[in-house]
Amino acid sequence: MSRRERRYLVLSQVALLSSVAFELLIPLQIQRIIDQGVRNEDLSVIAWTSVLMLVFAAISAACGAAASWLASVVSTETVHQLRVELYDKITKLSFGDLDRFRTGPLLIRLTSDITIIRGGLSMAIVMLLRAPVMLVGALSLVAWQTPSLLIPTIVVIGVLSGIILAIVPRLGPLYAKQQGRLDDLNSVLQENLAGVQVVKNFVRQDLEVDRYTDRNQELYGAAMRPAKRTAVMEPSFLTLVYVTVAAALFVTSRAGVNGLTAGELATFLNYLLTAMLPIAFLGFVLPEVGRLASSLTRAVEVLDSEPEVQEVDATTAVPDPALDIPDIEFENVTMHYRGDDGEPSSVAILSNVSFSVASGERIVILGATGSGKTSLLNLIPRFYDVTTGTVRVRGVDVRKLPLEELRRTATITLQQAHVFGGSVARNIGMGASRDSDIDLREAAEIADAKTFISELRNGFETDIHEKGANLSGGQRQRVALARAVIGRPPILLLDDTTSAVDVGTEARIQQRLDDDLAGTTVVMVAQRVSAALRADRILLLDGGELVGNGSHAELLDSSELYREIVESQLGPLDEVAQFVAGFGGGDS
Repeated sequence: MSRRERRYLVLSQVALLSSVAFELLIPLQIQRIIDQGVRNEDLSVIAWTSVLMLVFAAISAACGAAASWLASVVSTETVHQLRVELYDKITKLSFGDLDRFRTGPLLIRLTSDITIIRGGLSMAIVMLLRAPVMLVGALSLVAWQTPSLLIPTIVVIGVLSGIILAIVPRLGPLYAKQQGRLDDLNSVLQENLAGVQVVKNFVRQDLEVDRYTDRNQELYGAAMRPAKRTAVMEPSFLTLVYVTVAAALFVTSRAGVNGLTAGELATFLNYLLTAMLPIAFLGFVLPEVGRLASSLTRAVEVLDSEPEVQEVDATTAVPDPALDIPDIEFENVTMHYRGDDGEPSSVAILSNVSFSVASGERIVILGATGSGKTSLLNLIPRFYDVTTGTVRVRGVDVRKLPLEELRRTATITLQQAHVFGGSVARNIGMGASRDSDIDLREAAEIADAKTFISELRNGFETDIHEKGANLSGGQRQRVALARAVIGRPPILLLDDTTSAVDVGTEARIQQRLDDDLAGTTVVMVAQRVSAALRADRILLLDGGELVGNGSHAELLDSSELYREIVESQLGPLDEVAQFVAGFGGGDS
C-alpha cells in the first residue's frame, strides 16, 4: 500500500469516527424536542433543536460520504496494484506452473476474485471500525439515559452476536468452494469458446450445453449454501428488535409515573437501533470479508508461488561462438512433468538423453507422437527444467544463464503458432531485439510469407483477427517463423513449424534458412521425413529415449525404426533413393 493510500485510509477512519459521533448526538436532540419542546409547547426549543439536529445529520452524512469515497479510492487503488502484480507474476510463471494453475482459474483470479476483493475491502474499511464504535457509544448512552434497559439491550445484542458468530466462521470455506466451482465453469466456457469450430463440426452443441449446465448447477449449489446461512440473519435481527421494543414498553408500563418519559423512550429506541445496527451490519459485512479472504488467498497463492524455473542472479554472458564448444549439449537428461501437487509424475517423458549440436548444424528431431520431441526442444530455452542431467548452451548450464539472454540466444517457434491481434508487422516485429535484426520484409521472405502478406488488403498493416481467424494455419505458421528469424538468433528452434504448409513451401523455407541464416544453428522438430532430408543429422526418439543419431543415409543403414518411418511416408526404399536424389538430399 502506497503512502497516499495509507493517508487516505487514516483520513477515512477519522471521517468515520466524526460521522458516528454526530450520529450519536441526534437521538439526544429528539429527546429534547419531545420532553422540552412538545411537552411544554415551546416552539423555540423545537425549532432550534430541529435545526441543530439537521446540522448534526448533515455533518454526519458528509463525513460518512467522505469516508465511503476515501474507502473506495483506497480499495480501488489497492486492487489495481494487486491486479498489476498478479498479472506480472503470471507472466513470470514457467510453463509447468501454467500447466498446474490452468488458464481458466487464472482468469477468474484476475477478474472475479479481484472484484470480490475490491468490494469486500471497501466494505471492511467503512464498517469494521464504525460498528464497534457505534456499539460502544450507543451502549454508553443507554446506560446514561435509560440504565434500567441496559441489561435487556446487552442480552439482545449478545444473542444477535451469537447468531452471527455461529454462521459467519463457516462461510469462508463455502465461499472458497464457490470460487472453485466458478473456476470449473470458466474452464468449460473457455474450452468451448476456443474449440467452437470443433463443437459445431461434430454437432456436439447439445452435449457441451449439458456439460456447461452441469458445471453451472454445481456452482449454483455451492452459491446457495452460504446464501441460506446469511438469509437467517436479517429476520433474526428484526425479531430481536421487536422483542426488545416490547420489553421496553413493558418495563415502562409497569414503572408507571416513575417510568420513562416519552422522550427517554424514543431516545432508548433510537439507541437500541443504533446499538443493534452495527451488529447487523457486521452480519452482512463479515460474510463479505469472508469472501474477500477466500479470494485474497487465491490471489496470494499465485503471488507466493515459486516458479519451477528460477531466474539466476548471475550476469553470465553466453560464451563467444568462436569457442570450440557445442552450441547445444544434452548430458544424461531425464525429464518428468509435474502434477498439481508440484511433484514429478511417475512416467519419464525423456530418459537419459545425450547428444550435442555443433555451431551451424541443421538438426531434425523425428519420432512418433508422444516420443518427447517437443519436450526435448522446450528444455533448451528452459521452459521446463530437467529432472536429472544437464542441458548446456554454448558450454554453460542453462540453469546458470539469465533467462532473457538464453531466450534471445535460443529462439523458438512453438508447436501452436500463436498470433496476436494487431497488424502483421506488429506480430513479426515482436521478435526484433538486436542491432543485427534483419529487415521486416526480409524476415517475411525467409519464412515464405512475403507473397501472401502482400496480397492482403493492407499488406503488412493488415489487422489480424482474434487468434488469427483471418489467416490459414500455414499462414499463421509462417508469420510465427518470420517473428522468430527477424532477431537473427544464433540458435533457432522450430517445433513442427512447417506442418501446415505443403512440401514445396517447406522446401523453399529450408533453402532460405540455409541461404539467409548461414551459420545459425537450427534444431527442428518434424513429422515429415521430407523435412529431414536436408539435415546434417537426424535425432530419432522413441518412448522418450534417443534411439538414433546420424544422417539420413546412416540411419537408413542402422535403424529399423527409421526405415519403417521412411517407407510409411515416402514408399519403398528404392523409390526413396530416387526421390532424395531429385530433392537434393544427397545419397541414401
